[in-house]
Amino acid sequence: MKKSHGLLLAILGFAFAAGAHAAPAKRAVPACTKQSVSSTTTVPANTVFDGLVKYGKMVCLIGTGKSMAGDQSEDQIPHFILEEGATLKNVVLGDPGFGSGRDLKAGGADGVHCNGNCRIENVYWGDVGEDAATLKGPGTMTVTGGAAYKAADKIFQNNGKGGKIVITNFYAEEAGKLYRSCGNCSASKQSARYADISNVTVFNVSHPVIVNSSFNSSKLPALKDAFDVATIKDLNSNITPVCTGSVATVSGNEPKDDTNAANVARSCKVSK
Repeated sequence: MKKSHGLLLAILGFAFAAGAHAAPAKRAVPACTKQSVSSTTTVPANTVFDGLVKYGKMVCLIGTGKSMAGDQSEDQIPHFILEEGATLKNVVLGDPGFGSGRDLKAGGADGVHCNGNCRIENVYWGDVGEDAATLKGPGTMTVTGGAAYKAADKIFQNNGKGGKIVITNFYAEEAGKLYRSCGNCSASKQSARYADISNVTVFNVSHPVIVNSSFNSSKLPALKDAFDVATIKDLNSNITPVCTGSVATVSGNEPKDDTNAANVARSCKVSK
C-alpha cells in the first residue's frame, strides 16, 4: 500500500511539474470588487503591495479622471510605481466589464511603472490602458502569472537602458503587442535590451514580440553593431510570426521594420 501510494504521488507530482511548464490556456479575469482610484500608488523599495492583504479580497482598481482614463494619450499616469526591488501582486487593473474592443478608456491608466528591478505577480489587466507595465530604469522586471486584455497597443514596454523583461506563465488577448523594446527612446537612453518569455499564450495579439534587431547607424553611431535579444520558449499564438525586428532610432523619429532576415534571426531566439 505504501509503495502504491508513493507511486501515485510520484505520478501526480510529475503531472503537476509537466503542467507547470506548459503555456496556459485562456484565463478569465478573477471575480473582483470595483474600486475607483484617482492617483498613483508608489510601492517603496524592497516592499510588497499585495492586494489580497491590503483589501482582504481581489479588487479591480479603476482609474478616474482624464489622467487615468486608460486611453493612448502620453499624459496618462500609472496606477502603481514600483521602486527598486518592489513587488506588486494580486490586483486587477482597469474595468474588465466595460465593453469589448480595444482603447475603451476603462480606467487602466498607464498601468505599472518599474523604476528598476521589480516583480509583478498574479496581476490582471482587465482592460489595458496606455500600456500594462513599463520598465523605466535599468534592471529586470519579472512578470509571473496573470493576464492582460484589450490593449490598443502594447502590453509590456521595455524602456530601461540595458533592461530586461521576463514574462512567464502569462495569458494575453486582444492586443497590438505583448512585448516591445523602445524603438525611439532618446539617444542617451537608447540601448540594446533583452526579453525572456516562456510558457505564454496570446490570442489575437497582432505582433506578439517586437525587438530592435538593429539600430539606425546614422542616428545612433555608437550602437551600429548593437541588437536586442529575445529568448522565447513555448509562446503559443494564433498569429505568426511571434517575433519580428525593427530598426531602432531616436525620439522624434519612427522605427522601421528590419527586413534583414539575419538581423531578425540573431535577435529572435524562438524555440518550443
